Amino acid sequence: MKHLVFVIALLGMGCIHLDAQDLFEARRLTSDPAREGFPTWSPDGGSIIYQYTEMNDAMGKNGLWKVSQDGSGAKQIFSGVGEHAKWSPDGRYVVFDADTGQSIKMIPAGGGAPITFLPDTVHIRNGGLPHWSPDASKIAFIEGSSASLCVYHMESGKLISLFKKEGMLPLPGGWSADGKFVLVALMERETRKSTIWKISSDGKESKQITGHHENFYRHLALSPDGSLLVYAALEGRYLGLYIMPSGGGASLPLALTPDAHNEGPIWSPDGKKIAFNSTRGQNADIWVMELDIEQVKKELKVAASNK
Repeated sequence: MKHLVFVIALLGMGCIHLDAQDLFEARRLTSDPAREGFPTWSPDGGSIIYQYTEMNDAMGKNGLWKVSQDGSGAKQIFSGVGEHAKWSPDGRYVVFDADTGQSIKMIPAGGGAPITFLPDTVHIRNGGLPHWSPDASKIAFIEGSSASLCVYHMESGKLISLFKKEGMLPLPGGWSADGKFVLVALMERETRKSTIWKISSDGKESKQITGHHENFYRHLALSPDGSLLVYAALEGRYLGLYIMPSGGGASLPLALTPDAHNEGPIWSPDGKKIAFNSTRGQNADIWVMELDIEQVKKELKVAASNK
């Protein structure tokens, strides 16, 4: 009887979902009929910014919102279409896809007018997926007209094209902890199949990371210490989250839900939590999972030995 009461209490708090196959317990951070997704953590781990999207936005709520990591104090910091936001490592700015994915802009982390910083010669189509370098001096993104992975240097305004391959889309998924490489999901235009690659920050070296799920899609998230990599892969018609060593190898299912998507993962700065968006519970909401890293690494070793 006590166990039943405990389970009911957890369900009431939105901590678990009976249909979810999660490696660790996940708790719901947001709950709104609108689509809430693609979270990004503040450098101190105390807050999360996420995108809010409603088809018929009569209240002007579309844009970027900031909420405490415990789910309290939600506040709108940008009104308009803002997607794939990334909080700068120095905590000063938030960069994001604006204008329905046709430009990249930034705002002060506390909110304010959007800042256009890329040259007019740069074209963004369907989102540039911007990612800050660890020292906040550069932003990696995909340029639309050439379908190339580019890096913009904030101080000098210098723009460098790092990688391009015919028939492929190099979708940026973050930087290595030392800033020497950019991770990309290299997607075939026709088949939409993807592989994971790391491209050196000078564009001189590219290397595939192998061993991941054969139906890998995208949404890469490298742990702060650089040892683990989370990604989204298709399970039938739905996306699930998996975790593996950053250098490649066997994977573990991290967050799978029948008839629901789990995607957009991002690590907390201390490397102990993953925030992600999920359509479990019939809403598209932000969820947070606290990981036992030692358990993950032990299970990955077992998976590797059984492969």
